[in-house]
Amino acid sequence: MSERRPAPGLALLALLLAASAGAESPAIPSGPLTLEALMQRMASTTGVRAEFREEKVLALLEAPLVSEGTLYFVPPSRMARITTRPGASALVIDGARMSYTDEAGASDVDLAGSRTARSMVENFVVLFGGDLTALRERYQIEFAAEGTRWRMQLTPKAAPLSQVIASVELRGIGPALEEMRVREVDGDHTVTRFRRVETDTRFTPEELARLFPPGPSAPVP
Repeated sequence: MSERRPAPGLALLALLLAASAGAESPAIPSGPLTLEALMQRMASTTGVRAEFREEKVLALLEAPLVSEGTLYFVPPSRMARITTRPGASALVIDGARMSYTDEAGASDVDLAGSRTARSMVENFVVLFGGDLTALRERYQIEFAAEGTRWRMQLTPKAAPLSQVIASVELRGIGPALEEMRVREVDGDHTVTRFRRVETDTRFTPEELARLFPPGPSAPVP
């Protein structure tokens, strides 16, 4: 498997941060908005469901690739990106297992054998867990806030992530994440925007079985 194959999973990074976007969960404390407050908020969710619209700009294409679908997160380590447009596909992380399914079939990704995929998953856990110390070990962080509006930029410090990602930029208002921009080292970049974010979601056993089925196949809507 190519080291760049798991790249669609970058959108899952935004899902973890989108966990901070919702009125149902505890609000960020009053006073100056800080990185520490945002990280604390990220760690508070019991489950997340969010619709997304993603535009990927590739140097070789005149028009961006646009996809839409729904992102899911179930603590502590279950994540799913279900795409419905322009075609059906599913990227699922269930603990140490990553699988990808589309109309052509299904395949599993060996996280132990892919440094990039494993690093992405580990970084997701660090972000969602609100571990600011570990986040600072992995990224150069630039954070700025003006009133309730904020911007955060993450720059990977070391390989393998730094060999794929140049930077991740996040923008939001208060506890709500609105947009994520991922710039890759080859010049390609992806913009993901969110709506209808539901935090502190408690999934039913039937929903969990549909999103995270046993075996190599991931769900395709």
